[in-house]
Amino acid sequence: MKIEIPKNRCGSLLTSEPVIVITTMDKEGQVNGAAYGSYVRVAPLIMIAISPGQHTYSNIKETGEFVVNLPGRDQLDSIMVFGRNYPRGVNEVKEAGLSQLPSLKVKPPRIAEYKAHIECRFKWEKEVGSHNLVAGEMIIGSCDEGLVDEEGHFDVVKAGVLHIVRYPKPIYISPERYFEGKLTMSY
Repeated sequence: MKIEIPKNRCGSLLTSEPVIVITTMDKEGQVNGAAYGSYVRVAPLIMIAISPGQHTYSNIKETGEFVVNLPGRDQLDSIMVFGRNYPRGVNEVKEAGLSQLPSLKVKPPRIAEYKAHIECRFKWEKEVGSHNLVAGEMIIGSCDEGLVDEEGHFDVVKAGVLHIVRYPKPIYISPERYFEGKLTMSY
């Protein structure tokens, strides 16, 4: 038997995006970091649901740049720090006990201890309910050595990338192994 899921809860069926931490800088060069789980990737863009009242949003609008950082399961405690609200000017990267790593193409830093990073430039935004969908062009990426397989794919199992499956009560999963399927074409 199937049960009905009401319209306002349908999104709960589509769980499990990797958790990301976005780092930004304001005009004065103060670093900000915040955790996100609501976004869409359509290369070369990433579109993130951000509340217009957040420092991340105003920093992206001011400077036009941000970095998407992917933590592994060994950084779970730091994600909790990035999920808190801090006053403007507080550097969440330092609050989490992590290190800033200069980015390759943008001013906001990467998080050194995190597994991978995507540097982005703001492209456009669209108001969607209580949040704005903020689109950034992915311009360059980086990851820890040994996390790209022989075919050039990022290895989420080795990286221990965390996926958020419940919000606002944070519950995460991490992939443990790969399953290979066979693709059969029919015309």
